[in-house]
Amino acid sequence: MKISGSGTLSEGKINDEIQISGSAKIKGNFECNGFHSSGSTRGTGNLTVYGDIVNSGSFRLIGNLYGDGNLRSSGSMSVDGEVLIKGKLHSSGSFRAGMKVEAIDGFKSSGSARVQGELLTLESVIISGSSTIYGNVSGTDVIIGRRGFGINIYKHPNKVVGTILARNNIELMKLLVDGDVKGRDVIIGRNTEVLGTVYYVNRIDVQDKTILANKPIQIKEEDLHF
Repeated sequence: MKISGSGTLSEGKINDEIQISGSAKIKGNFECNGFHSSGSTRGTGNLTVYGDIVNSGSFRLIGNLYGDGNLRSSGSMSVDGEVLIKGKLHSSGSFRAGMKVEAIDGFKSSGSARVQGELLTLESVIISGSSTIYGNVSGTDVIIGRRGFGINIYKHPNKVVGTILARNNIELMKLLVDGDVKGRDVIIGRNTEVLGTVYYVNRIDVQDKTILANKPIQIKEEDLHF
């Protein structure tokens, strides 16, 4: 189903892929088999997509977003509720979530991201843009912060108001963590501040211009709880 002008999708389910290149409004809870938008989309309920979600325009949803495929957004995406994606979530634009975000196969952001809850995945969390996460961050590997010597307006362009947990490696740079950091191999890069405690299993590397509120503690493999 294609919307190239102005259209409205009423509450219900359509066994088809939605393609929007114009302006569309979604009224109530809606289900479809794939969602692609390069225009403007506004929704007032929950959106469930059985397939991939692709957004290169402006997307605003007052509700929850569920998808059993991948989500890729290069435009502006704002979801007032939670975001649950069974595949990968990749944002290179502006991404906002009013509750937790769970992307089972990995989360990657190279634009700006703001999550008002936990950020969870069974794979990797990779954030190279700017971000604020108001909750715990967990994944197999967690990499937050941009490498290099680029000019930043803020000392900490990234902030996590919670604990960072990784089953394997953690690498942090230009980040403020208002909680603990726990992983197998941990790198605390330049301009990073941890207000909690850093726990590591194998190895820790603390680079220049970092602030650790507490001395790092080495733990055993079995203490790496999630």
